[in-house]
Amino acid sequence: MDKNTITGFVLIAILLIGFSWYSQPSEEELAQQRLQDSIANVAKKKAEEQQQTAQQAAKANEAAQLANDSTAPFHNAIKGVEQKVVLKNDKVELTFNTKGGTVEKAVVKGFKSLKGEDHITVVMTADAGNGKSLSISYKLGKDYLLGCQLRANGLSGMFAPNYNRMDVEWTEMCRQQEKGFTFENRYASLTYHKKEGGTDYLNETSEKIDEKIEESIDWVAFKTQFFTSVLIAKNDLGSNTLMTSIPQEKGSGYLKQYVAKMKTDFDPTGQQASEFEFYFGPNDYRLLQRMNEECSFDKDIELQRLVYLGWPIVREINRWFTLYVFDWLTHMNINMGIVLIIITLLLKLITFPLVKKSYMSSAKMRVLKPKLDEATKQYDKPED
Repeated sequence: MDKNTITGFVLIAILLIGFSWYSQPSEEELAQQRLQDSIANVAKKKAEEQQQTAQQAAKANEAAQLANDSTAPFHNAIKGVEQKVVLKNDKVELTFNTKGGTVEKAVVKGFKSLKGEDHITVVMTADAGNGKSLSISYKLGKDYLLGCQLRANGLSGMFAPNYNRMDVEWTEMCRQQEKGFTFENRYASLTYHKKEGGTDYLNETSEKIDEKIEESIDWVAFKTQFFTSVLIAKNDLGSNTLMTSIPQEKGSGYLKQYVAKMKTDFDPTGQQASEFEFYFGPNDYRLLQRMNEECSFDKDIELQRLVYLGWPIVREINRWFTLYVFDWLTHMNINMGIVLIIITLLLKLITFPLVKKSYMSSAKMRVLKPKLDEATKQYDKPED
């Protein structure tokens, strides 16, 4: 590099530094900008609160009108009293809200169940009058799967003749369960399974609102680091599903807000029920693999894909070696820390032939480094 080139670089640097210093805002301008930002944030928050209040008022007004209109469908159901219904087995406890007939709370249990708790069923019915009704029935199996059927009774006259798809909106506030918010949030994602096979997910760190999924899907999962809620449809959930994943602030007690807006088959005549299955349970690879067999729908749901096993090559090693060794060692009631050490040593032993040359080359370079340093000092001129 010659003298002129160096001089040019120095002048450019001086010019950039001078321009940056000259163009930077003054303290008064910075204070004014902070004030404007604060005012904008307050106005935005106030507008959001007003919008939320207006929406709540509109819903309350609509509910009041329906409650006063004795001719409206499901008039008696609207006036019903909200109640909680609990179904449980030795693996999971589910709390249902009769207002809407939805699962309100899911708790993974670790206690011994009493006889007769398995395959508990509850049916919730909304009466539309004149022999018309809409019923939701739930059946809790022996593990973590919950069967669900939505059936219409005599409602065909209330819909258009070609009406055969209904809207499904599923929401969840993903609760923080570990102290490490950032690490846990990294493994919380909205995941979905494509009808043609394979899974995909929304980015864990960025905010996604009404992200359109063009492919038809089989199930949607609200996944956390250790537990997952999955909604599986017997028939597909259709294309153009809208997915929302909103990261929550640290200290709020929540990781993500999930929303999935979907469509699926619906028969107003009641001849065919809309069938679903829910999974509320841990992210255990073998357990999720077993759910494929326990699912009553004739499809390969591949729930085990919810467990991340690494990149393609690493995934195969983990699937066909690490998992089997892990299962074998844990069944021997060995301490989990020792299990991880043993697996690490075994993997090192297996991969040693592949990295042996690299280790040997690195060792030779460490031996030669003092001699190279000495030679460099002795012959430090470019022409040497």
